Amino acid sequence: MSTSTSNNTDDTFGNIDISIPPTIRFWLLLVLDIPAALCSLFLLYHLLLKRDLRQALHNHVVIVLLFVLLSVLLIDIPSYIVVLSTGYVWLAFPWFCNVWSFVTVGLFDMIAILMALGSMERHILVFHSAWMNSTRKCFLFHYLPLILVTFYGVVFYIWVIFFPSCNNIYDYSQPWCGDPCYYDQQTVSNYDLIVNAYIPMLTIVIFNVGLIVRQIRQKKRIDQIIQWHKHRKMIVQMLSVCCLYLIFYLPCLISAFISHLGFLDNFLIELIPVLYFNTYFIPLLMPYVVLASLPNFWQKWAITKRMKTQNRVSLVTATVATMKRPF
Repeated sequence: MSTSTSNNTDDTFGNIDISIPPTIRFWLLLVLDIPAALCSLFLLYHLLLKRDLRQALHNHVVIVLLFVLLSVLLIDIPSYIVVLSTGYVWLAFPWFCNVWSFVTVGLFDMIAILMALGSMERHILVFHSAWMNSTRKCFLFHYLPLILVTFYGVVFYIWVIFFPSCNNIYDYSQPWCGDPCYYDQQTVSNYDLIVNAYIPMLTIVIFNVGLIVRQIRQKKRIDQIIQWHKHRKMIVQMLSVCCLYLIFYLPCLISAFISHLGFLDNFLIELIPVLYFNTYFIPLLMPYVVLASLPNFWQKWAITKRMKTQNRVSLVTATVATMKRPF
């Protein structure tokens, strides 16, 4: 979460009284984190090992996104739970603080960047599929953007968090050991906020709304109807994931924009910590949204279950018939 107000997530910051008590936050995160992590592992297992799912181009962004979500679920949230329960960071070392900041700031913002890329790519896969009809085009319009976006996000946040031009001050009584020092550097923090938060968010909104509008305007054409049914699950997958992200992160981003303009009142000051805590529901709920919208997964699961049931019935019938045979 690349805004300087993100340190208000805990009630030790700024002496702001948070409406969600630490005990409720502790149990809420603890109960939701473990199933979400297991769901992410389950999805990665199927997406990586099932050939048809692994080769589907629209799943590649989802696979990278799931690795990012899993990092948040296994590093960021458990570490925050420890601070809620004990009052201090469980690994009180600068290297761990940097790793934690990298996950909670860098990888969290990577979610928006990856979804922005996925939203743009859906337009290509649905309306310009000819751009992917050769190995060269597929690399140019699919693999290269994904590699560059991932490389950019990882390198940028490694640079500003592990090798900053300022001195990080670590407070082991606070989540993430306090904010990274680059938050206090106006040029870098503004670039981070605009390029890695505002632009991806705007891209997500524009391209997903455009996808819906484009489909509605062209749905009367027979070829477009066929095309919509062909790509419906792929489109619904990205729309549902982006809607979840917008619901929990857009209010947070709007509050950050208002705070940077200096228009803060007491109500917004009280509300900001709650909004930032609510962003944890993005990694906690997104694996289930991906699972529910995974193309062909539930159909294959139903077919497999039906076949197993039929085989079991056939086996029982055969056994009964054998038992009834006279000796």
